Amino acid sequence: MPRSLAKVTDHLILILGCVVMVGPVALLVVDLLSAPNLWPQFQTLFGADGVLGYDVSLWRMLGNSVLLALGVATLACTLSLLAGFALVFFPLPGRDWIFGLMLLAMFFPIETRILPSFAVVHQLGLLNSHAGMVLPIVASGFGVLVFRQFLRQVPKELIEAARLDGAHPIRCLRDIILPISAPMIAALFAIFFVLGWNQYVWPLMLSTTRQDMVTVVSGVVRAGPDAVQGQALALLAMLPPGLVILLSQRWLMRGLTSGIH
Repeated sequence: MPRSLAKVTDHLILILGCVVMVGPVALLVVDLLSAPNLWPQFQTLFGADGVLGYDVSLWRMLGNSVLLALGVATLACTLSLLAGFALVFFPLPGRDWIFGLMLLAMFFPIETRILPSFAVVHQLGLLNSHAGMVLPIVASGFGVLVFRQFLRQVPKELIEAARLDGAHPIRCLRDIILPISAPMIAALFAIFFVLGWNQYVWPLMLSTTRQDMVTVVSGVVRAGPDAVQGQALALLAMLPPGLVILLSQRWLMRGLTSGIH
């Protein structure tokens, strides 16, 4: 294939991908702007009273979503980094089997683990709490895989030299691993933030008695596609994760490509 034709084909594929991804959002905006009584609906949505049948304000829903996304992103990055560090630099017996079991968890979507997770959260007394909403979804085989592949590129002699100088593992992690892993941490933080923000089934199941635990995405699911408030809420729900991805594009490319070897 001539080089110019290949370039044109690449651009056509990119344009088609942009249309597929941006098209539904554009249709949502057009449909929302053409709705009657749009401004009163927005005033009701951002008012202090409950919205969409919930006895909770939009600001509380936004706060729940931000707390869930930040909690998942922070804890998932921390656990994945610690697990990857242990799998690479500690002579653990059967660590390949342990890593294989972590990878196996990647093939099971969160929905298949909802009932067992609900039973565990119920036994721990964490129903209707933010801790119960965050903790069951912070373990990530993908995060462990990415950090393990990235840390395998770090010369083990560097860690061994630090250990000979009297540095304990926590200091090695803090002074050596964390600085060189900053791009990877930022990239995975953005990915896990979006993952946490987009949760809708788990928050709905967890909130058995408290409506003030509802997130923005859960509100969109309840509202449906026809309600004006539901459309406005759907558009609002896209903004924070989209902004996070746009702001972290450089870190995403730099971090994820550095771990693919």
